[in-house]
Amino acid sequence: MHHLVYTSTATAPLTEDNLRGQLGHWRATNARLGVTGVLLYSEGNVLQVLEGDSEVIRSLFATIARDVRHRSITKIADGPVPGRAFSDWSMRFRAVESADYDRFVQQIHFAPNHASSLAPLLEAFMASDPLD
Repeated sequence: MHHLVYTSTATAPLTEDNLRGQLGHWRATNARLGVTGVLLYSEGNVLQVLEGDSEVIRSLFATIARDVRHRSITKIADGPVPGRAFSDWSMRFRAVESADYDRFVQQIHFAPNHASSLAPLLEAFMASDPLD
């Protein structure tokens, strides 16, 4: 099992509605590829956790890195993990306030390669939001 965590900035303005409109397609693709994870969005900034087969995750990230809609892509974590932290989420999505996004990105930098510590952090972070 492999996980990759990255942040990026959108090159063009995105709205929460734009992203929600794409979720069905992205979730179907992830389900087909056996990928699970989380997508956080705030004012043009994205943080995504992807987990699955190493080759699939690397290929998916290469596609993301070539996508002209992303810039300033920064990997936070990239490596093997003992198991899935987000097995129930083909792509959980949450739009968050800028201060919450910044706080979460700072927290995730402390334990980037430990999926077991990411799961409780993300679950607590998203607990107040209905499942998307």
